Amino acid sequence: MGHRQNAQANFWVGNRDSHGNEFDDRLIEAAHRIWDRARQIVMRYLADDAETAEIVEAAVDAASLISYRNKIECIEAYLLRCIARESVRRLRRNQRISYVDNGSLERLAPPVSMEMEKRLDESKQLEVFRACMDEVCEKMFDLRVLGRGWRHIAKKLGYSNAHTAEVQFRKRVDQALRRMQVHHSSRITPPFSEGSDE
Repeated sequence: MGHRQNAQANFWVGNRDSHGNEFDDRLIEAAHRIWDRARQIVMRYLADDAETAEIVEAAVDAASLISYRNKIECIEAYLLRCIARESVRRLRRNQRISYVDNGSLERLAPPVSMEMEKRLDESKQLEVFRACMDEVCEKMFDLRVLGRGWRHIAKKLGYSNAHTAEVQFRKRVDQALRRMQVHHSSRITPPFSEGSDE
């Protein structure tokens, strides 16, 4: 949670867009409302949210330029579309970059504990995986992490029984994994493989 708040504190838009027009306050307010969703979109495509503030700022600027010519009916949807488009553009650009081979990196980098590196990789992978989940899947996942059983989850989210909740969760997890594989060409297994419990 602290990470999100720090990232949002870094999000700042000046008074004027790149053509010198004053920003409409509604644009800036909408950008703040969509911050968490924007961060998830960037995370989904780029596997890192470091560029979120820059991408949101560019989207607000683009929306400002458009809004002076046309009326934007749904500002939040427009901003999210801009953010997704820019994230995809950056993903494609990054895929064209040729990276230094591992041997060269190992000679340049100081030794790092393999265990620490593994934990960081798992944490990053889990964050990318969560960004690929839909809202219901994310709620169910959080409840499972908190140790809640399927009966509790079914009751809380309005499913008819524990089995139905579990089946729906597995379907949503599969969808999130497919999204992750499409965007990152990676294969991961869900961080939970326990049996069905009540």
